[in-house]
Formats: sequence, C-alpha cells, structure tokens
Amino acid sequence: MRIIMIAIGSEGDVRPFISLGKALVRRGHPVTVCSLPAFATTIEHNGLEFAAICDETTGNAAMSDSKPRGSRTSFSARWKALSGMLEPVYEYIAARRHDDIVVVGSLWALGARVAQEKFGMPYLSVQVSPATLISAHLPPVHPRFKVPQGIPLVMRKMLCRTIEYLKMDRICAPQINALRHKKGLQGTVKHVFSQWMHAPDGVICLFPEWFAPVQQDWPQPLHMTGFPLSERTDESLDDELQAFLRAGQPPIVFAPGAARQFDEHFYPLALSILQKLGARGIFLGEHRAPLKRLPLSALQREHAPMGALLPHTAGLVHSGAIGTMSLALAAGVGQIVMPAAHDQFDNAERLVRMGCGIKLSLPLDEARLRDALIDLLEDARMVAACARTRQLSPPATLACEHAASIIERCRPPTKPRLLRTAS
Repeated sequence: MRIIMIAIGSEGDVRPFISLGKALVRRGHPVTVCSLPAFATTIEHNGLEFAAICDETTGNAAMSDSKPRGSRTSFSARWKALSGMLEPVYEYIAARRHDDIVVVGSLWALGARVAQEKFGMPYLSVQVSPATLISAHLPPVHPRFKVPQGIPLVMRKMLCRTIEYLKMDRICAPQINALRHKKGLQGTVKHVFSQWMHAPDGVICLFPEWFAPVQQDWPQPLHMTGFPLSERTDESLDDELQAFLRAGQPPIVFAPGAARQFDEHFYPLALSILQKLGARGIFLGEHRAPLKRLPLSALQREHAPMGALLPHTAGLVHSGAIGTMSLALAAGVGQIVMPAAHDQFDNAERLVRMGCGIKLSLPLDEARLRDALIDLLEDARMVAACARTRQLSPPATLACEHAASIIERCRPPTKPRLLRTAS
C-alpha cells in the first residue's frame, strides 16, 4: 500500500506530514509527499519521496498573502494561488487510481477531495489545528469574523453559515465546481469548509481533546491523535546554549517567527524590559538585526532546537503557531502569544482558556508587555496549569503512530479493489 500525502501550506502545515510520513515508512509503507517546491529538500532529507504540485512562483504565493494582513482581498489573493493547484493534485491522484493507494490530504488538498468523489479511493483529511473546524457550539476565533458565544445557538448557527457563504463558499466554490463538472461529476458543492472538504473516510486531528474538545457539529468520523511532536523533541542543545542555561536563572525565549508585525523595535523593547525585571532571555529569528550592546543575560541566535530548549526555560513569547505552542505545552512552560494571522488567534484563545498563557493584541506597548512578562514569571496558577499539560502530553512518537494506524485501517482488508466512479 502506497500512501500519497498532499501537503499544501506553510512550513507549519507541512512539517506534521513529514513526521507522519516517517512513521508510515517505519511501518513498511512507501510514502510520497506532494507539496510545494520550497519543501522539496526538507522532505527528501527525511527519507520521503517528493512530488511537486506547482511551480515555485505559485508555491510562494500560496504560502503568503500578497496583500497586508487584515486586507479584505488577502484571502482572495491567496485563493488565486491555491485554486491553481486543484487540477494538478487531481491529475496526480487520477494517474495512480488503479494502484493500491490511500490518499491523505491537508486543509487545502481540495483537488484530492474531488478525485475521491470521482474514483472512490480511500481518502483521509488532516487538520493540524482546530481553527478550521467550524462549530456553532464553540465557534473558532477569527480576528475579523466573530460569533459571540453568548447569543442563542440558533443565531450562532445562522452566523456561521452566513460567514461561510460570504467568505468561503462564494470565493472557493466556483473553481471547485468547475473542476468537478469538467471531470464529469454532477451537482454543485456548498458548505465547503464545514462539510464538503472533510473526507468521508475520516478526519485526523493532530491535536488532543484536552486542547480542543470535540464539538457535536464537527465532521465524523473523527480521530484525535494528539500533537505530532516526534520530529521536534529528539534534537540536542549545543555547547553555547548549554553554557548559557547554566549561567543563571531559566530564560524567557522570544520566537515570534516571520510575522511582519514584529518589526526591528520589538526585540530592543523586550530586552529593555527584561533588564529592568532582572530576567534573562533568548532571542530567536532569522534575518533580524543584531541587538546592540547585548548583555550577558541575553543570547541572540537564528535557530534553536525548541523541543530540547523549552523544558529548561521560564516561558515562551511567540505568535501562536500550533507547532511551537504544542512544544511549550509538552514542556510545561507558560506562554505569551501575540497572534498575527490565520489560526494563531484561535490557538491563543484556547491557550488562555486552559490557563497556560496570556494573549496580547498587536500593536504592543511597553506596559502591557512588561505586565505580561511579570505574570509569566510569577503567576502560580499558570505554573500549575502548565504542569498539567506536561503530564497530559504523551510520549513524543505516540501521535504519529496513532495517526499511522488510522491510515492503515482506511485500506480495505482484502486485495486492492477495482475503483469505479462514485455516484
């Protein structure tokens, strides 16, 4: 049985598929990861076969919006790039439809969903964060589209449907239906994000229920595996990091990533606050200007192995990416989250509900960041809540092994079936 994985998105979207692919290879299955050209080297370096589903220009456009965050046209601009991958993904799978395959797709692997409708091969969709699971019972948090939890359920359902139609169906459905009709499928799809995009064979959620409790209007069948930590926790600390950690109290790690909202003023501001508090810090990030007059209480680097580093720290300040957040939860350290885009707002809200962190809105000011850092260092309730998440986090490889077993069960137990056009 060959596993074809369609992984479309940013590094945070693709990395879990690499971890899952390696787990499947260990179980004896050949795996092909169809993704963007930017990830070819990383995928092949991890021992997986790579197949490009677009050119480099389209891939770059799909990973980042061409308009500023919050712009009314940013999603439309990104969808223009993503929709260009619908037919290439469909054709790649269609060419292999007579093989013994199981297809596993990410959020934007919509061409795979069309192929599943056409040919009926086993297909599982994967959600790396709960923000894209629409629910009227516990609506996901979005910076521009708010569904108040306090209004009656019937009104929340109406609001969710209206938002889905205006923001998603109206933009995405025309190209999806055009491909379906071109391939001979009848009818039209709607409710793309709440219903159609989720694979009828099952949805794998790469996060635990204690982070995102299952809602009764989420798609079924649904499998929650936990966070895929395996590829981020087996790294070791180099001599420089070990020496810095031994030299004083546990530091606070600053790792906001590539979000454009964190300009050249953010790190100097954070360093100034740390010095006033008598705290230590590690500042991570590529393409950032070196901090001037860096004191012995601070360290600046481009990279650090977060899975190995975080258990030795006093907390983490970041933008709310699900992979980084999951590592901090497993390490049992508090977090300050400053969401800037996509699922980061919903991730931050869930972290706050658990008592494991603080959410700060952008743009920042010195007083709010200082108060949050003090709470990060001194709040006993946050320390206790983080200790609970550390205890709840399973061994590193368990989530990927669980997901791999679900994929194996998706294959019929008999010989490869003859595929036919689905009705």
